[in-house]
Amino acid sequence: MSDSESIDGLYIHVPFCDGKCAYCAFYSVPYTAGAAEDWLRALERERTLTLGGRSGFAPRTVYFGGGTPTLLSRSQLERLLDLTGVAQAEEWTVEANPGSVDADRLRLLASRGVNRISVGVQALDDRTLTFLGRRHTVADTHTAVAALRAAGFVNWGLDLIACVPGVSRRQWEQTLAGALALEPCHISVYALTSEEGSALARRVADGRVQLLDDEEQLAMLALAEEKLGAAGLVRYEISNYARPGRECLHNLSCWQGKNYVGLGCAAASRVGGRRWTNRSDLKAYVEALDAGRLPPRETEELSPATDGFERLVFGLRTAAGVSLEEVLREARLEHSPVVAIWNRTLERLRGEGLLVREDGRWKLTRRGFEVADHVAVELVL
Repeated sequence: MSDSESIDGLYIHVPFCDGKCAYCAFYSVPYTAGAAEDWLRALERERTLTLGGRSGFAPRTVYFGGGTPTLLSRSQLERLLDLTGVAQAEEWTVEANPGSVDADRLRLLASRGVNRISVGVQALDDRTLTFLGRRHTVADTHTAVAALRAAGFVNWGLDLIACVPGVSRRQWEQTLAGALALEPCHISVYALTSEEGSALARRVADGRVQLLDDEEQLAMLALAEEKLGAAGLVRYEISNYARPGRECLHNLSCWQGKNYVGLGCAAASRVGGRRWTNRSDLKAYVEALDAGRLPPRETEELSPATDGFERLVFGLRTAAGVSLEEVLREARLEHSPVVAIWNRTLERLRGEGLLVREDGRWKLTRRGFEVADHVAVELVL
């Protein structure tokens, strides 16, 4: 990767967790102090091999995700902050679970430039938390939010899971009200899905759990949009709501097709027309970097058509929409036959009430947001 390629975002995947949630199929391993030390040593080497030759590395956004970054000990968290090589970022986010944040870690993060916390609350009912396999309680959430405020964090958000079997409309409404009462700047709302390899998928497969049907899911998500919107949170992306000016800049830059580098096992990167994803294997990751090699990874050279399709589809996920002209220019497709194909498809989808065109930008209608996956399929070349 050359110094001439600007990097907008840095993502570090922290693979450690304190147990798998029922719905989770993301790569993670149980936290131990020894495994974390091995991972930090390897991470530092990957950072040097990937970015070491770059002068003045200063990404606009930094994001620590996982896994649960706040499971690291204070000294390990300090080392992680050091090895990023970033002194300050416009937005620096750390994911946390309510049961894994404490005043000491939060003060450390704030003192080192972290200015945004994303808290994986998921539910505000202890029975629902148990069903989801979470290991915190509603009381832990309130304690965590109080600690965030005491540490001086202003920009923080909550993740919620909608469409949980057994949760009535009234209970979901109470969850939304409880989340709003905590006064976050940002709320993400994700519909519960059955991900291959998760405990929930096994329960669904053997009939122990039945997920909500499409109509029930849409009703729950519509209720979230209604309640969050009435409280002043704007739906700026299909699953994300924020107070004006508090949108997640890191995620926005990824949806807009900007360059970002991911470090850590299972981390993904995209720079120019090249994308790579490190293998989801901590042991192989550490062994390769201890031997002075980059970790095993899958690499893909993006064709202009693939690049353009992703910019178009991800841009449509946002309330701001997307300019087809900008997509074609950035993907170097101005004179490609895809121009006529996409124009015809976009106009047809507008005729079906799924898209509108405002100020030169294509945007999903409310119905379009509900069937965004269908819109994406229609735009496949």
